[in-house]
Amino acid sequence: MNPTDTANSPNTINNFILIIILAALMVFVIRALMNYRNYKGTIFQELYSNYLIDYYYKLNVFHDVSKSGRLKPEIGYHRLVYSNFSNREGQVVTQIVSVIHSKGIISIAYYNPAGKLRGGDTKDWYIERTVGEDNKRYRIENPVVHLQEYAKRVKELTKVESVEKVMAIADGNDCSAVHISIPLVKYSEIIDQIKQSNCGYGLDQMDIDSIYEKLGGKISK
Repeated sequence: MNPTDTANSPNTINNFILIIILAALMVFVIRALMNYRNYKGTIFQELYSNYLIDYYYKLNVFHDVSKSGRLKPEIGYHRLVYSNFSNREGQVVTQIVSVIHSKGIISIAYYNPAGKLRGGDTKDWYIERTVGEDNKRYRIENPVVHLQEYAKRVKELTKVESVEKVMAIADGNDCSAVHISIPLVKYSEIIDQIKQSNCGYGLDQMDIDSIYEKLGGKISK
């Protein structure tokens, strides 16, 4: 038998393809495990039904996490848009996720301060932490002010009647010293808050996709 025939046999080619697929799968899983720390304990863990498929796979393969497997049975067709506010040094200071669904738009500023938060509708906020034997106080920019600015911009871009605004804080943080005029919830309560949201106007699937694109989302044609 010609050695070349063995090298080019269907079994050899199939085994080679299988090895490539397994190697690619192993790389995918390793990267997924390494990035899990960026998901655990975040608002993403509440918004998506699971990490590997509903979040990580969509993010890294389709580059699109605008639809949530967890939200779909709760609010039907929807789109998610993520936005950031940065300071003069380019550091992200406020993160916002907007949920566009049949009952309007709800924009959520989410934060994990790892300490006690203190603040109101205006002026700066503070994070209070105990470091060793010292009590530290750190000034941060007001996320409510940023959320108000963002909601105003959304209304201008989309021409909707109103945008519901919510502040979400990671579970385990003390926010008893935060006194604001908009709802303040923990991450674990955010799904219920989204389900209850109603801006007083209706949107169909075409409206939702149109608003999503106006807010910077891209839909594959």
